[in-house]
Amino acid sequence: MIDNTFVIDATVHGGHFHPRNFINPLLERLNRLLYHWGNHMLPPIGDEKYKLSYQQFIDRFESGPDVLEHALFGESDVDAALYQVVPLYSLYKDGSSPLSIAQAIAKRYPHRLFIYGDLAVRMEDPIRHIDSLIDDAGVIGFKTYPLDLIDGRIVENRLDDEKLMFPLFDHLVKRGIKVVAVHKAVPLPPDLINRYHLEDMEPAIKAFPGLTFEIVHGGFAFTEETADLLDRYPNVTVNLESTPCFSLNFKEKFADMIAPLLVTGADRLFFSTGAPIMHPDPYVRSFWDYEMPTGYPALTKEIKTGILGGNFARFHGLNLEALKSKCRADRYGLESKRKAAPWSVIHERGVKAVA
Repeated sequence: MIDNTFVIDATVHGGHFHPRNFINPLLERLNRLLYHWGNHMLPPIGDEKYKLSYQQFIDRFESGPDVLEHALFGESDVDAALYQVVPLYSLYKDGSSPLSIAQAIAKRYPHRLFIYGDLAVRMEDPIRHIDSLIDDAGVIGFKTYPLDLIDGRIVENRLDDEKLMFPLFDHLVKRGIKVVAVHKAVPLPPDLINRYHLEDMEPAIKAFPGLTFEIVHGGFAFTEETADLLDRYPNVTVNLESTPCFSLNFKEKFADMIAPLLVTGADRLFFSTGAPIMHPDPYVRSFWDYEMPTGYPALTKEIKTGILGGNFARFHGLNLEALKSKCRADRYGLESKRKAAPWSVIHERGVKAVA
């Protein structure tokens, strides 16, 4: 918690970036980019405790889920989180954010970790996969990506594809799933940002009013288009994955990233650090303390409280008081929690720091 506000990080991943998990060699470049972003660009300037060596960065999840669990709940003000399984099976052998890590944490702390399954639309039997995740893993939503790499060729998974996507959305509704999160705005290799536009979303949003479409990485690009969809459709939410991290070192940029979204739908914005690309701890405080520049939309404590957890809890029907009670009783605690040093599990294991 931060100043009595319950914090939910609405996107965390497994981050299995070790080269032995690669299918596409281009991922080494992506690794280096993510490493620089999370260890040199966004963390507190001059504070080395949040940084890892590159070797530590790629080795983190080779031995299980403890690094993520402890970074979130033992080393930061994050109280609960939403783990998103990633369907990038054409790039990583396990998609890069495997379900197994989420299940291990959720088994111990079901009141702290919730799961979105991977909507792997090019899988041989995606309906069966959906059912398995709902029935066996208890997922509360699904995550999908705009692209796949099939036999070395980029293929689009457009949301307005009535043959490819609409049967899957229809099945999700029938199974009682209320949310589909869609990766937008941040391109992944080997493609460019134009494939991550929002132009394919409106037909699906209109066709499935009972399904909430969660735009992930809100504020990074196409922000005006995101704000427009947020303004016109009540079944649109915005996941600010990694956007709040800019509130620390890039204050003016952060104001421009979030301002249009505050105007059209402040009560449908979800806080997210995107951990563990970066350590989540400093960004909860930087967002809570952030003040918008003069002339920008208000970002009051009340709005921040909603973004930090209240909005997410409302959309998913979570009882915050019940979650608080369960968190107080577990290993990590709540109001009395004493935060451990960042990346404690990694340092306790003695992983060699190789630059």
